[in-house]
Amino acid sequence: MRRGAMALKVPLEDRVEIEELMARYAWALDTGDFEGYAMCFTEDGWLEHWPQGRCHGREGLKRATDSLWYERPNHYLGRQHRMSQVLMNPDTAEDGTPGVRIKCFWSILQHDVVTFENRVFGMGTWDTLAVKDTDGEWRFKSVYVDLWINGQVPWQGEKRAWGEDARAAAAAE
Repeated sequence: MRRGAMALKVPLEDRVEIEELMARYAWALDTGDFEGYAMCFTEDGWLEHWPQGRCHGREGLKRATDSLWYERPNHYLGRQHRMSQVLMNPDTAEDGTPGVRIKCFWSILQHDVVTFENRVFGMGTWDTLAVKDTDGEWRFKSVYVDLWINGQVPWQGEKRAWGEDARAAAAAE
């Protein structure tokens, strides 16, 4: 959208319901509730997350959560996903279904269950499409999670913001 153009707005009631969906998603993800997590997605919904890749439908979501929750004991326990600076705009799914595009920053706070230390575990951005499902409830059709690893952060400003050291390090990789 060009500057000065008026953005289409998501009705307030839909926005509140989608924010509730985002909270249910994070709560289920952070407490190991697969059924609650899966209910946040349409039947054909997908999640794309590093390193699991794109995971389609319930089987794909199960593969992703099993990888996240159980491949490394104690690694996932105590996490809190936090979404912030949430932007919502009307959008359409590839199949023509009207929906809402959600873009936001996320961070993960983690309480280490072994050392009892608290820390910021990770940060990134989220690009997600929510649609009204056949039962009239908002669900995710797609969730793309971008982890900020290896200096990959969104930046639209001038390259000079990165400084010489960061540019040299990036060029060496």
